Amino acid sequence: MNRRTATSAVRDELVQVRAGRACDRRAELAGLLRSAGMFQVLGSGRYALEATSEHAGVARRIYEALSHALGARGEVRLLEPGRGHPHKRYAVRAETIGLQRLVEAGILDDLGAPGGRVPRRLVAKRCCVGAYIRGAFLARGSVSDPKAAAHLEIRTDDEDSALELAGLMARAGAEARAREHKVWAAYVKSTSGIGSVLAAMGAHESYLRWEAGSVWKSVHVVAGRLANADAANARRLARAAVTHLAAIEEVDQMHGLRALPAALREVAELRRTNPEASLEELGRLCSPPITKAAAADRLRRIARAAGFEPARSRG
Repeated sequence: MNRRTATSAVRDELVQVRAGRACDRRAELAGLLRSAGMFQVLGSGRYALEATSEHAGVARRIYEALSHALGARGEVRLLEPGRGHPHKRYAVRAETIGLQRLVEAGILDDLGAPGGRVPRRLVAKRCCVGAYIRGAFLARGSVSDPKAAAHLEIRTDDEDSALELAGLMARAGAEARAREHKVWAAYVKSTSGIGSVLAAMGAHESYLRWEAGSVWKSVHVVAGRLANADAANARRLARAAVTHLAAIEEVDQMHGLRALPAALREVAELRRTNPEASLEELGRLCSPPITKAAAADRLRRIARAAGFEPARSRG
């Protein structure tokens, strides 16, 4: 699953979420239309909002929100792919007379201006915070695949909106920040933070998928570390064994292995016949068995007899 597919899966779930409280419905509507809507002044006291989305379910949600906010039937158009937009989009538009409905819906601020701060009355409660973020995510959000590097963001039109949205995500339990990369966005990059945002929005199935993906990533990282550690140990063991064998050959050529004490000769012969064995395994092969430390000590004594000290091994 790539990022686009993961985002669609979350949107598919969120469009099925229906806020039960009136305050949550107002907050979601404001988050959706403030993020997706484009405010237009038509003249003669008439105003319009137009929003676009590639997701049919989100377009339907925008249509419902515009109709509710403006008290007028919306118009839906299908926009074919073109330059800058490789996928088809749905454009939803509705008109109204006067600004009061837009102010009451929280689409405009209390002074009747687009953008600006989100009216506090809309996000006073924690449930309203989650509903507002849900609306904003439906409009302009994206999230990474649970098994990929953690990243959730919601794009905005300006820095103030990004900072405010990051603040709402923080109230939902996430460590969120704002940044500008082509466009402004509020984003979360921690696994736990993304889980908090998904849960606050009501995307509970996506939250469970995210948690499962996080567990997979943790196990994968641990497995990778163990594999790297095993590989490093194998390399150390191989280098030590080569040094041991070189020392044994040197002693054999200089004096012959029979010149060694019986305990050292036993270890030397065992190392020759078991070049891949660890020190612990060599110790167990001795008669009687000896410890790993004792096997290492005997091999060091052979190396000193050959005139050099072997590399220490943890094998």
